[in-house]
Amino acid sequence: MFDDPHDAVAAPNVPHDRLFRLDGKRYAVLGGAAGIGEHVARTLASRGAKLLLVDVDEQALDRLAGELDADRFVADVSSEDGARSLAEFAAGAPLHGYVDVIGQMQRKPLPAFTLAEWEKDFRVNLTHAFLAAQHLAPMLARPDSSIVYVSSINGTRAGSYAAGYGPAKAALEGWVRQLADEYGPEGIRVNAVAPGLFLSPRFLAGAHARTMIEQFSGKTMLRRLGQPYEVAATIAFLLTPAAGYITGATIPIDGGARAVDATGLDLLSR
Repeated sequence: MFDDPHDAVAAPNVPHDRLFRLDGKRYAVLGGAAGIGEHVARTLASRGAKLLLVDVDEQALDRLAGELDADRFVADVSSEDGARSLAEFAAGAPLHGYVDVIGQMQRKPLPAFTLAEWEKDFRVNLTHAFLAAQHLAPMLARPDSSIVYVSSINGTRAGSYAAGYGPAKAALEGWVRQLADEYGPEGIRVNAVAPGLFLSPRFLAGAHARTMIEQFSGKTMLRRLGQPYEVAATIAFLLTPAAGYITGATIPIDGGARAVDATGLDLLSR
């Protein structure tokens, strides 16, 4: 944004009206056809970004890309062939970063967890992040490009009945720091967000959703669960010039749940 990064910028000279804008920049959203990815796409478009939406769901991808006037590419970028083909397609115009929302959770007791399921959790939650970076990061515009991955609060805590998910997300956060260190000198920032439980369509479709909302809301400081757009808004912030000095970080989006005492000691003082 400025010619010499070592010069202090006086407040009147800062383009404050552009700090939260993405005009003239192009971003890929991996897993961008629905869910969190759709919220991310709509939020980035509202900030002036041009989009390349990537997903395996061609029908949903066509619908959203048409609505947002975005480019679209159908591919499974958890495979090396998919990541490579995406990079070849994206090379047609400058790319200023990407958002990676791809992930999965398999829920079952550890004794029933197979090696194949463990490896799939790591492939979908972690290995694909490496593949995306291998093929997309070298082609990003320099400087002022940015990458954001979606982790989880499970990356810093144990989770029952999801033996592979938490460890894979913990490794993803380590990968974010590694990638940030690799590309920081070139002006490329790399961060992650770690959502807690939020009101996703999948969660709300559950048979006991209403009961669970009341139960889990009380475990947050805000006494409510998060909205998908709040995850997307934090991701968008990390892409903007306003977050220009944030890199190698994982930002929790959990309503303060992880900052609340989980030992029960607070109850002893009542």
